Amino acid sequence: MKCPFCKETIDDDSYFCDQCGKELRFCPECGKPKQGNTCPACGADLVSGKEFFIRTSAQATSKPSVLVGNGWNLPLKAGIFGRTQGIYAEFNTQQYISGCHGQFQQQNGQWQVMDLNSHNGTFLNGQRLVPNTWYDLHIGDQLKIATTNFSIQ
Repeated sequence: MKCPFCKETIDDDSYFCDQCGKELRFCPECGKPKQGNTCPACGADLVSGKEFFIRTSAQATSKPSVLVGNGWNLPLKAGIFGRTQGIYAEFNTQQYISGCHGQFQQQNGQWQVMDLNSHNGTFLNGQRLVPNTWYDLHIGDQLKIATTNFSIQ
């Protein structure tokens, strides 16, 4: 990786730049070292290298199981979700979620999400999903279903 301060190439698991000596701070969303206290790309609070690598290690050994957001802790379940049908009755009051919005499945132990050509879209870590395509979910991912934001935990 490149040091955000001196721009020299350093080892990918560095807490400090071995060229300029500066402490590295990482964006937990982008996974890259940055300058300052917040990521200029996504606005997330930067964390120390030690904290970042502890989180990354924990995420690699954990499996996502819950959608957290909008005051809800919804267990991930396989099936179609939407405002008028599906696995989450909580979505019935969400006017921007399509009637048949998307689908979750577990494939070989990996949770996945697919947008079912919804009107307002489904977004994973800020990127709009291509309809009818499966995307893997990981702990820490940000999932936006229309205008409703969730964190995958």
